[in-house]
Amino acid sequence: MVTHPHHPRGIMRRAVTVVAALAMGASFAAPAMALDDAGIQPGEAVPATGQYKIYPGVQHIDYGDGAVIVGDAATTVVEPDVDADTRARLTEVLDVKGVAAQESAAVPDGANGLNVLVGINGSGGVVDAYAKALVASGELDIDADTFEKTDSYVLSVLPGTQGRADTVMVLGRDTDAAFYGLTTLYQIVQQVSGNKLTALTVADWADVKSRGFIEGYYGSPWSTQDRVNLMTWGGYYKMNTYVYAPKDDPLHRNDWRTSYTQEQIDDEIRPQAEAGNRSKVRFVYAIAPFHDADAARGKQFRFDTEEHYQEDLQVLKGRYQQVIDAGVRQIALLADDSTDWGRVYGNEQTYVRLTQDLTDWLHELQQERNEDGTTTYEGLKDTLLYCPALYSYTGGGESWYDKFPANVQIVMTGRRTFGSATPEFAKEFKENTGRAPFMWVNWPCSDMNRNTSYQYLVMGGQNNFLKPGAASGAFDGIMLNPMQQSEPSKVGIFLAADYSWKLWQTEDEGRQAWEDSFSYVEHNSPVSTPGSRALRDLSMNMRILNDGGIDGRHDDADYDAANKWWINQESIDYTGRDDVREALGALKTKLDAGTATVADLSSAKRIYSRLAAAAKTYRADHGDQNLFDQVEPWIGFWDDITEAALDYIASIRASLTGDETAAQEAATKGQEALTRSDTHTIADYYQKNKPAQGGLVVVRPTVLSLKSYATTLLQHDTPAPAPSEATLTTSDVHAAYWNAHVDPKAVTDGDDTTFFWMQSDSGDCVDAGATVTVTYAAPFRSDTIRFVQAAPNLDAIVNGTVEYQTADGSWVKAGDIDADTTTEDVPGLTGNDRAVIATFTLPSAVTVKAVRVTNTTKTNKWWKLYDLSAVESATPGPVDKTELNKAIADAEAIDVSGWTDDTKAVLDAALATARDYAKDDSIVTDAQIDAAVAALQAAMNGTARYTGMTLEQLEADRIANGDGTYTATSYAAYDAAYQRFAVALEYYAGDLTEQEGADLAAAYEAAKAALQKTDNSTPDQPVQLDKTELNEAIKRAEEKDLDLYTDESAAKVEETLAEARKLAADDAQTTQEEIDRAATALNAAIDALTEKPGNPDTPDQPDQPDTPDQPGDPDTPGTPGTSDKPGTSDGKPGKPGKPGTSDTGGKLSATGSSVMPIAAVAAMLALAAGAALAMRRRA
Repeated sequence: MVTHPHHPRGIMRRAVTVVAALAMGASFAAPAMALDDAGIQPGEAVPATGQYKIYPGVQHIDYGDGAVIVGDAATTVVEPDVDADTRARLTEVLDVKGVAAQESAAVPDGANGLNVLVGINGSGGVVDAYAKALVASGELDIDADTFEKTDSYVLSVLPGTQGRADTVMVLGRDTDAAFYGLTTLYQIVQQVSGNKLTALTVADWADVKSRGFIEGYYGSPWSTQDRVNLMTWGGYYKMNTYVYAPKDDPLHRNDWRTSYTQEQIDDEIRPQAEAGNRSKVRFVYAIAPFHDADAARGKQFRFDTEEHYQEDLQVLKGRYQQVIDAGVRQIALLADDSTDWGRVYGNEQTYVRLTQDLTDWLHELQQERNEDGTTTYEGLKDTLLYCPALYSYTGGGESWYDKFPANVQIVMTGRRTFGSATPEFAKEFKENTGRAPFMWVNWPCSDMNRNTSYQYLVMGGQNNFLKPGAASGAFDGIMLNPMQQSEPSKVGIFLAADYSWKLWQTEDEGRQAWEDSFSYVEHNSPVSTPGSRALRDLSMNMRILNDGGIDGRHDDADYDAANKWWINQESIDYTGRDDVREALGALKTKLDAGTATVADLSSAKRIYSRLAAAAKTYRADHGDQNLFDQVEPWIGFWDDITEAALDYIASIRASLTGDETAAQEAATKGQEALTRSDTHTIADYYQKNKPAQGGLVVVRPTVLSLKSYATTLLQHDTPAPAPSEATLTTSDVHAAYWNAHVDPKAVTDGDDTTFFWMQSDSGDCVDAGATVTVTYAAPFRSDTIRFVQAAPNLDAIVNGTVEYQTADGSWVKAGDIDADTTTEDVPGLTGNDRAVIATFTLPSAVTVKAVRVTNTTKTNKWWKLYDLSAVESATPGPVDKTELNKAIADAEAIDVSGWTDDTKAVLDAALATARDYAKDDSIVTDAQIDAAVAALQAAMNGTARYTGMTLEQLEADRIANGDGTYTATSYAAYDAAYQRFAVALEYYAGDLTEQEGADLAAAYEAAKAALQKTDNSTPDQPVQLDKTELNEAIKRAEEKDLDLYTDESAAKVEETLAEARKLAADDAQTTQEEIDRAATALNAAIDALTEKPGNPDTPDQPDQPDTPDQPGDPDTPGTPGTSDKPGTSDGKPGKPGKPGTSDTGGKLSATGSSVMPIAAVAAMLALAAGAALAMRRRA
């Protein structure tokens, strides 16, 4: 079985073979996992020319030898049953290469030019017949059951033979399937950078019948243009369903009995229906008539009496009829979030009956005809999508679903509201109900941001919502419920398109599809650009989906119960280039522990620099303006949050190296940028403006930790909390039932502006006896306990006790919390956000293992706890500083001019600490001295900085491709390597190590060396075309008296001679392959000349010199003369019905002769001679 051509399992052979390709390898090189966006593995060469990236992945693909030449014109043959929208897609394909279509009702005879054929299997039309002839001749092999499968088509690219022109053929199960075949061809042609289309055959079909998305989220609705754009785009990826169900359209649910005005039909419904029909992403109009709450109360579809049922059925039909008349070709019936009337009146008497009546009505509409006999509602589907009131299925009952008509699709969200498409669910549902589920996947919708303080984008998550392993037919349909931002929703929709066409069998397939998606999302192309790669880098850090805890807690490791969100592998790089999650997570731990050093900042600076560059690049080089406009608030966020991160890193570095002025300046700039990052707002479902945020799992939290650490270093005269390596536990209190501020880490993060919101089980209160305990991983000496909570009269406890645990495990009271407790305000927090600090000083330093606070009086409010910690204290004592002073002297003597800025800063920081400890009045411990000496000794081993190339030199070396000199794929790979090198030199050249720079330079040079020129690019040296054989063939043809031969054979010579003369002209734009082919065709036509009956033997012509060794000359020894040529036979090259049979090497003539026709032997010899000549030229 052949896998996705873009999938890491690679391409394997199958018997869908172009027999005319004489030599084919057993297998193809498979691209490994971790491909970059240009389609190459980092550090490797560009993939073999002619293997195309196709999405969604095709079921089977087989590459042949040779190629079809795409010129300025092509003859197109399209069967009558192929609809106008499919014909339009054909035009679009040809327009990619500027090919003019010359329409024909029949496949032309002859071996010249290019024929593009589109037909329907079993139609009996000209293309169907031509395909069957190819199969009969052995030139094409199609499995017998191919066209029994959903949306199946065959696409063949067949290089010409002596009797047949270059041919591209699409044969579909129906007109929609032919559209999908042309869509595959469109993607292939996008990747052709010259005029050669590689020989191949694709046999393809869909694993899932209905593939698409629904506008069913709770949020700001899409505009008409948004919907048109999304359907148009989805049509390029073989989606076929868009369900119109916006919550803001009252005529969809609450006022379903009311018809649209003509203006609404003309301005909204009709344009959307037309867009759906053009793209084959059908505009499925949904009505939800069962709602009986709020504004819909009393307006629901009535099942209480037969009279009411029939009356409402007619109203419902009328509503559907109005939109069908406007062009809608598929409808849906939704009962989600509505009263379950089946429980009241019985399922068979309600939903089953109604869907049967609607099915019968649709069948009646399908039979209606216009006066001229044409179908009134051409393309009307009887497929009826039905969403039950109980749309999540837990595995019990519902066997009545099997009673629905076969055309009814039963919609399910899975085992929960935010459910997943899984093989296990599909299997269980089918076993229990007898029906395959139609999955409504509530992803990538961001509905629950109405309960958060921020707005987010869901730019990943296929690992949780589209599970691998399902078999073809397991799902009747799959549709996503996207975000209110329609354009960035394309990432999820693209992944679902790939998944539902050819169901993934491994998680790696989903990862690869995610990696490849951004060029298609950003500019509808298989080839990446700087803009699409930048969007990918940002999106890697915007994957979370908040479900608001609506489905309860999950055991899944990729679900964060505290934040109530699916992590969706956020900040995990599938290529392995940037391990953002691990690198920033490790740094954050050290920042929170107060132990981060200059050396720890290096990887973070690279990560934030690359993210800053990505935001800048995407802003400057985006492709789709609509997409950019919808994500721009998040791009603004990334501009500012990365600036804040880099400023705080600079501040920390300056503090650790003793430059307090620079540290303060950088920290001030960081705070300004951080504040600015929350000014890019978006309106939520309730039209409340909230800041756009990303990187919520680790990128933004690390910035907050950088801020906290930078602030702590600047406030070195204030005791700093020691929050790290601590575990928080609670008793009789827990995280509040809310979506924000429910992470207990806020208590131990060292940031007095973050808090943990808590409540007790008994309600919106904190019970007496509730405790919070912070336990440290290792005991340490402390003389101060800190307790920070909300200010009095806010969410704070009124009375309590603060204690610490000593080394022997006993608990000792540090102080009380009451009205007399001395506190100070937390700087920067005002109004309802006020918080106060209580400091409890111990009589002397003691070893502390844990601290806890206990509430002693019940409060009828929640509890905001900001900090609970013991502050580490130092124990002074006399120390020997000899080794320290020696280490300082050694360090000061080192030449650091060639070091990276990082390692220079590490040494500076170590020196600053050592010099401080070395002061006579400094009170330090032996342990601190030892640590300072060790730090100096380690810092003296600096790292060399890369100096091989500057940014200016790299920019000067850059190769442009404005004139299309290089293939798009190879240039995208080169450009990606250039961008990675340029970002490093622009943002952190001073920190770029010699090895890192050398690796980037090597990757850049390798990509440059791998640039491939297009077939039509201007070569460095003029190519000398050898036309000797062609001119000899022309001369030979001109010497023939064509009046002596039959009209048919003479016409063949005239036709091939005219083409040969064109190519022989000095100014002809051609290739050696075309020249050789023309010479071979002309010689074959001459050899096939058939004398007219009754002609006397042709006499010698003494006035013309003999041409010795001329093929076909009757006097040439060893060469059959024309008098031996057979007459017309079924094996003749180019005869309709047996295309190219004389070139298959072994087909018998219709006379039953066991020998090959002599003309065919001559043609084969001529082919061999041409091939040998071509090989000599290449050698």
